[in-house]
Amino acid sequence: MIATVRSRLRAWWRSRYETGRPLPAVGVGLGRGLPGWVLRAAFVAAVLALLLGTAARTTLVVEFDVLLALLVAGWAVARPGPAPAHVALVVAALLLLGSTEAPFDPAVLWLAPLGYVVSRLGWWASRVGATDRVELAALGRTAVRDGVVVVVSLAIGGAAWASAGRPVTGLVAVGVAALAALAWTVARRDDGEAR
Repeated sequence: MIATVRSRLRAWWRSRYETGRPLPAVGVGLGRGLPGWVLRAAFVAAVLALLLGTAARTTLVVEFDVLLALLVAGWAVARPGPAPAHVALVVAALLLLGSTEAPFDPAVLWLAPLGYVVSRLGWWASRVGATDRVELAALGRTAVRDGVVVVVSLAIGGAAWASAGRPVTGLVAVGVAALAALAWTVARRDDGEAR
């Protein structure tokens, strides 16, 4: 009985899918790419920058802050993905509770773009192996949206920082760099030719 069912299924499969005609030739072209290890390294660097930047705002023991940042960064190296990114965001929020200006520290608004970058890089790092390559076109699909989020967050953070009576020189430089990157991304896509 089982042999009959197997043979009937095999015969049905052959009649349906094995038609004897040759498969069509398919050409595949790959664009310029970025190695996966670069995204993973950027993720770990962003996690460290977020946690150490947050730790600089606190009055907690420096050794504890650095140890915490290294532990989360070590986890990000071992298992890159959304989980270490989210834990880094929570740890950064908890560290900011130790700020002298807590709970309304204006630094939150200029650390928010870095948190967003950590979250996005964590997403990419979880989907790309260290030896894989990601096409720049795939990264560029969300670059404009991500750039807008970061620039608007930096602008709001700069305004809050200025209204709190702090100098904004460093924030202006970061904002200019973010705007230049955004403009380059948009200008690169539209070369002015009619479509």
